[in-house]
Amino acid sequence: MKFLTCAVSSLALCVAALPAHAAEIIVNDVSGFPSQTLWGTLPGENTGTAAVTTSAPRSGNGSLELTGDRTRTQLGIQYGYPNSNTTIASLSDVNSLTFDWNIAGNSVTGLNADYTPALRLLIQDGATRKELIWEGAYNGTYGNTMRDTWYTSSASDLFYITGGSVNEGKTISAWASDITGATVSGISVGAGSSAGASYRAFVDNVTLNTTSGSTVYNFETTSVPEPATWAMLIIGFGLTGVSMRRRKSRLGRGLIMSKSYADASEFDHGKEG
Repeated sequence: MKFLTCAVSSLALCVAALPAHAAEIIVNDVSGFPSQTLWGTLPGENTGTAAVTTSAPRSGNGSLELTGDRTRTQLGIQYGYPNSNTTIASLSDVNSLTFDWNIAGNSVTGLNADYTPALRLLIQDGATRKELIWEGAYNGTYGNTMRDTWYTSSASDLFYITGGSVNEGKTISAWASDITGATVSGISVGAGSSAGASYRAFVDNVTLNTTSGSTVYNFETTSVPEPATWAMLIIGFGLTGVSMRRRKSRLGRGLIMSKSYADASEFDHGKEG
């Protein structure tokens, strides 16, 4: 019993030592209509294509592949289409919005060679629709980007706002402090309408960090176990091993006791003879 207790304690320590992870939502398909909980594409929005593929896997077996001109994919609905906006969170509760991005080695564009996908936070400020937009051009990526390489934006990166100067960027948390009363309608990723038909890039792990926790949207062609699931598997495997060892130990003790009894019986019979 002592061995079992120690083994379970060790497994508990092992699980406790696993790094803390945000809540993860696996996104397998973006071809449908977007909603407050589903990623998709508004009809007529794209001239290029956006799909979850295995071309450049990240954090699993896939990522969101963007090909061609204007390839916007989103969570939630802005612009009152078809009936009303969705509300994902209050802007005041948002701390940051980040993502992983990768420019394909065979990507060709008439823009800068280091042109990145864009990340947008769609907000509703009273009756006014706005977007907070991240682009690599305004976050030091031009001249510092390798092809077929994954990069991750940070919470300290700058977003500019539609209607404002691209040179007056702020962090998401700074915008949240400045624009009071606004709500988040959705999140969008994609390439702009000037990227060109031969532009190709990838996006993954779009992460919305709020005061109530973080949500990671992981684009995968098939579902993969979440960290909590891995922890339970580890515990299950460990307890199975412990059980097998205990059964083996009991069996061994039983064989020893049986042999001792047989030896004693033979000794007694010899003595009587």
